[in-house]
Amino acid sequence: MLVSLVFLLSAPQQATAQRLIIEDQRPPAGVFATFGVGVIDIEDGTGLDIPFGITAISPAHRIMATFNFFDLGLLQGSDGDTRYRRIFDRRFRQELCIDTSTNQLVSYNRCSGETNLLRSLSVDLNLLPVETVIVGSKPGSLHTGIGWRFQEPETVYGTIGMFFPSNNGKAVGLRLSMGRRYIFLGFSWGYDVRRAMSLF
Repeated sequence: MLVSLVFLLSAPQQATAQRLIIEDQRPPAGVFATFGVGVIDIEDGTGLDIPFGITAISPAHRIMATFNFFDLGLLQGSDGDTRYRRIFDRRFRQELCIDTSTNQLVSYNRCSGETNLLRSLSVDLNLLPVETVIVGSKPGSLHTGIGWRFQEPETVYGTIGMFFPSNNGKAVGLRLSMGRRYIFLGFSWGYDVRRAMSLF
């Protein structure tokens, strides 16, 4: 009888604790300064892309917006002057650069392509189909939306990904963006600017 009474009294407390745990699983809203690293593929080639921006998210309202005010792409350029060609020397087991007009060895730099720098900015608006997604015991938000890249290349793009804001002010994200002759896949890290401003 005593055991039954203890069980009945503890059941509401367990249910309340369980509800609190579930409520705590909702990712927090915030405005995050973000830094990303990823791979960009456009008509001119494939390379490294480094976006810097601001991401504002409200899981309760199921909306997220991102503005990348500086987007730097590093693409491998052309293979240099066609006069110079790379060959593999089996004796020395290394690549060499040959001047085809004189058939002489030249500096390997003559065969190396240049690195093209792409500067752009972009903005997108995303909806959160579900309020919370749990991955590896961490609450996050699945997002999908549409955006605009302003140059190199200028295009409308669709985006899908996940964003994991935390109560300590830090965030991490993963996203895939695809537009006309444009693909980006990468990670981002962020910190809540409101929390940072409260430190001053």
